[in-house]
Amino acid sequence: MTNSKPILIVDGDALAHRAYHALGKITGSNGRPVGLLQGTISMLVSAWDLFEPRALAVAIDSRLPSYRNELWPAYQAQRDPFADDLIEQLDALPALVAAFGIPAIRIDPWEADDVCATLVALEEAAGGQALVLTHDRDAFQLASPQTAIIRPLSGMSETELVDPAGVVERYGVTPHQIPDLIALRGDPSDNIPGARGIGQKTAADLLQRYGDLESVIAHATELTPARARAVTDSATDLRRFRQLAVMQADLPVERPADRVPDWQAGAAACAAAGMGRLSGRLEQRT
Repeated sequence: MTNSKPILIVDGDALAHRAYHALGKITGSNGRPVGLLQGTISMLVSAWDLFEPRALAVAIDSRLPSYRNELWPAYQAQRDPFADDLIEQLDALPALVAAFGIPAIRIDPWEADDVCATLVALEEAAGGQALVLTHDRDAFQLASPQTAIIRPLSGMSETELVDPAGVVERYGVTPHQIPDLIALRGDPSDNIPGARGIGQKTAADLLQRYGDLESVIAHATELTPARARAVTDSATDLRRFRQLAVMQADLPVERPADRVPDWQAGAAACAAAGMGRLSGRLEQRT
């Protein structure tokens, strides 16, 4: 990555859920729940200070079913329904982020992952660099010479920067092979079962040997009998699982312009939401 300032692309829902579960039931001066909002905004401010980007953009999940739900009806079906206070704060988050002059981008019926991928593609096409802030390991497929993934480990006080070499070191595959890896090994968080009996190491070994999922399927007869059956018996589903894992990068989104957040406007919005202490800290920023 060069020395020019990158754009900071944030998976807003990933951070919001982490903030919600970390801060618990916090209410504002107006009696409404604010833990998710307070935690998310605090992390955005810290991330801005830490990475000094040219601009910040926050990707937001659509609340509508995506094509992934049509492709695999069991997709994410194991997840518990959202609590009412979580839904209330998720619904309030885009307007609060936008009050800072930060694009809060929700494109129905797409997931935040796809918004992130589209913003990365736009930035790379313009010759820029991107940092993607997310807890979602699927995002490792976006790592490139121009793009790195930032994983918060403890709020924003400790983070991990993952580039393409880091993806290879972690998983034994390249960023482009991440969807193939997910298809073969599965992903419990999204209710993707993968191929029976094929875990992380075996999936990586197969991709190192054959390159991609289609080649693994084509060479299934060269595998052990158990693995050959696992691949051939589920070949149609494995192709479907790979489609689920690929982040779509062609959504109708514009590349954000350079912009410093409007801290004073954000402070006013936080005060109106009952977060006086956070508002006070923001008012001191210039």
